Amino acid sequence: MHQLASRLLATNYGSPPGITSQNKDVRFLWNLTYWFAIPLGLLVIGLVLWCVVRYRRRPGNEQIPHQFQYHIPIEAAYTIIPVVIVAIVFGFMYTAEDRIDNVAKNPAAQVKVEGFQWGWRFTYLTVGGRNLSRAQQFQEVGSVANEPSVNDDSSLPTLTLPSNVTVQLDLFSDDVNHSFYIPAALFKRDLIQHVHNTVDFNFLKTGHFIGECTQFCGTFHPFMRFNVDIMPPAQFTKWAAAQKPGSVTYAGKPFDSGIPANIFGAGN
Repeated sequence: MHQLASRLLATNYGSPPGITSQNKDVRFLWNLTYWFAIPLGLLVIGLVLWCVVRYRRRPGNEQIPHQFQYHIPIEAAYTIIPVVIVAIVFGFMYTAEDRIDNVAKNPAAQVKVEGFQWGWRFTYLTVGGRNLSRAQQFQEVGSVANEPSVNDDSSLPTLTLPSNVTVQLDLFSDDVNHSFYIPAALFKRDLIQHVHNTVDFNFLKTGHFIGECTQFCGTFHPFMRFNVDIMPPAQFTKWAAAQKPGSVTYAGKPFDSGIPANIFGAGN
């Protein structure tokens, strides 16, 4: 039992560690549910076992137990305690949500993220704290039209971002409902038509990660995946400087006019 408890604590009760500074709030809420759920679960199991043993039917004893209709202290307890628990969880959840949804006025990097049937478009609006004009902006696009297999990550569009600075993502849908999900970041946000969602990240780890749409959006929904490359700020600045202003990169390759225009979605 001690070993099991140690393992649960060491793994945040099964929660991944996360890769952003915002993850601490998510992990705290995850742990909070266990801090309440485990004692309550043990209490309920204990009471069930106690009733099974204490009030079991004994051979030769045909007496009907004493019957009563009300027990005010017990009824008050199982009404008030859950309300208090819900109020406490709601308070911490509201505070965490307020911090996670807070966005910076001047992020170091800003990217417009558009989901469409069935792919992604990433338009870079701000690099190194400098807003790019429309002529200076550049895009990375990818869709099911270029994915030979749902298990092949090499043909996915890549969202390239810097670490240890504020990164702001503007989330849009060009057609139906989609969702923007990066499992390693413990974050998901819906993309809904005519709704502008803005979120901030501060990535603490560099590396390669996978993102995906988790909102069923039609026939080729499983192909709506994308790569996420997190790199040091200096490397990101160098990468951004190498992008041609006004350029469109299709799944890591320069745009080829032979690619069907409809893969860019309705918002292009």
